Amino acid sequence: MNIEVIGMPMYYGCDVPGSDLAYDFVEKDLEKIFKKNKIIKKIKIKSTTDKKEKYNKKYGKLKYLDAIINLNKNLYIEVKNSLENNNLPIIIGGDHSGVIGSICADLDYYKGDVSVIWIDAHFDIHTDYDSPSGNIHGIPLSVCIGRCRNNYLNFGEIKLNPNNIFYLGIRSYEKEEEEYVRKQKIFYYKDNEIKNENLDIILNKLINKIKTKKVHISFDFDSISNQEFPSVNVEYEGKYTSVGGFYLKDAKKILKTLIENLNISSIDFVEYNPLLDTEKKDLKKFKDIIEVVDEVLK
Repeated sequence: MNIEVIGMPMYYGCDVPGSDLAYDFVEKDLEKIFKKNKIIKKIKIKSTTDKKEKYNKKYGKLKYLDAIINLNKNLYIEVKNSLENNNLPIIIGGDHSGVIGSICADLDYYKGDVSVIWIDAHFDIHTDYDSPSGNIHGIPLSVCIGRCRNNYLNFGEIKLNPNNIFYLGIRSYEKEEEEYVRKQKIFYYKDNEIKNENLDIILNKLINKIKTKKVHISFDFDSISNQEFPSVNVEYEGKYTSVGGFYLKDAKKILKTLIENLNISSIDFVEYNPLLDTEKKDLKKFKDIIEVVDEVLK
């Protein structure tokens, strides 16, 4: 398998500096991580705008919107080019608002025939009108669905069908998000539900429900237990609704099972913050998780 590794150096969506450096911390080791599969290209997305102001009156309380949309447009171009060249894009973020470009590129390239598996402690399905914080890493799925009111958040040509979203590991959310997810009958398993049920059974249920040709995997490191992997932005903010999270071995098993059994279009890894990882213990775990992709791909 030919791999294209794309760095998405952005923290604007969470407003906590550090996650923009994750790609820099692994870039020199990428050839060691991807031992079996050939890296065709490595690229780091760059901004093509000087607009980085935190607030703009026309966007309400949403933060850094110009910069986030600009970077995602550039990411969209790179991911679309990668797909056109029959490569597998692996995107290393960055905060979770930096997946808008990759998911929308998948959707447009495959004419909407894409599911999204969201492995995360959060639903990330707030909108521009109900976001409590104004942090855009809490609304990326709503942007991809097309349910935001601000026209500037109308991204991509083909929108994500909410029924093609699949959640694993939810443990921190607002009631508005869960109400929407339930109303749309979106597949989701909370962290405590996964612990109370057999993980193999849950993964089998998920795989059997997917009807699309392609699947995008978005892996947020805050899905892992904050005891095992504390170097994430939300841990810094102290905003978990409940303790818990996946054990590292379970996170690896989830990725391995999904990649082995589904037709993957692209994969995002987001929200690792190396500035919070002062002893670099989580950096090794970060690389270990990404290495699962190389171990499974053929």
